[in-house]
Amino acid sequence: MKITGKFLVCTLISTAILSAQTGMEILEKVDDNTVVTSSSYRARMTISLGGTIREKEFTGYAVGKEFAYMEFTYPARDKGTRFLKIGDEIWMYIPAVERATKIAGHMLRQSMMGSDFSYDDIVENRRLIELYDVELIGTEEIDGKECYVLQMMAKVTEVNYYSRKMWVDKNMYAAVKVELYAKSGKLLKEVSISDFKRISGYTFPTEIKMINKLRQNTYTELTLEDVELDIKIPDRIFTKAYLERK
Repeated sequence: MKITGKFLVCTLISTAILSAQTGMEILEKVDDNTVVTSSSYRARMTISLGGTIREKEFTGYAVGKEFAYMEFTYPARDKGTRFLKIGDEIWMYIPAVERATKIAGHMLRQSMMGSDFSYDDIVENRRLIELYDVELIGTEEIDGKECYVLQMMAKVTEVNYYSRKMWVDKNMYAAVKVELYAKSGKLLKEVSISDFKRISGYTFPTEIKMINKLRQNTYTELTLEDVELDIKIPDRIFTKAYLERK
């Protein structure tokens, strides 16, 4: 009995280690599909607020996790509104003010342009495997897709969400659903990804729905078009001079 008990303990430990390693391998493949060297795109946001629909359009550029630029082109009242991210800092330019204003740190998790996405949600381009410990906790079918289910807990302090639960398509190694939680365990947001495009070797999400659980009767759908990945983007785009151009 003593030997059998030791064998059982060793088996359980080995299984736990294997599960953790498998979860890491899955998340690494997800990162490989979504974290890009650079990108450019056109985007459309459809915002539903209590049944009222608003649409906004913008163009965007990004290089790594350090640089991002967005400029709104529609509707007319938002046209020319721009955002610039350099490192951990984000500036906003409004044409009527004619100068850039730095967005305070606590504001980065607030609604961007009335949507369910925060500023951080939009510009995030970091490898999750560097930010979270991950465990494979099972499998589940989502919209007809067989998925791995990953539980992720923050291992660094600089994260937007303390924990995440992610459903990963077994064939594409792409997340089709994500739940985002606060440290308290409260569900903050739910993300659904319904369409992907194969671009430059990536299986890249192009139809994303965000539901902010802290707001009532609201959701935002983000559609990306004309996506180009791993391309050369002029350095001048990521400067305050370009942000504040007339």
